[in-house]
Amino acid sequence: MMKAQMIIYDSEKARKKNASDSKRLMASLEKLKKAGISVKYVDCKSASDVKGEGEAFELVSGKGIGVLPLAEYDGALIAEGHYISDQDLADFLDVPNGVLSVNRSKALPLYETPAGDCAPNAPDPREQK
Repeated sequence: MMKAQMIIYDSEKARKKNASDSKRLMASLEKLKKAGISVKYVDCKSASDVKGEGEAFELVSGKGIGVLPLAEYDGALIAEGHYISDQDLADFLDVPNGVLSVNRSKALPLYETPAGDCAPNAPDPREQK
């Protein structure tokens, strides 16, 4: 089984527009690298720099690099038009506490997680025998 991959697509225009957040992300990526956690970073000059079959490729192919920055995890977009937060980096990449500016969120027990539209009347497992 292949390990899921995170890819950050960025551009000079996005960095200029979001300068302080871009600097925070770059510092976080450096901390992750020192901790042995790999995140692919792509500095895009044109739409052709976004490769693959994921949602980022589809979005940039249709709308151009003006939609950057993007973060993609295992082919799915998790941040669009803004830099991914340290909290999302910590949670998606299972970063050990103390590496980034935040610690991982603790996952809610399944019975406390909102059921959403998929199962609006899902029973609480604590009430089942």
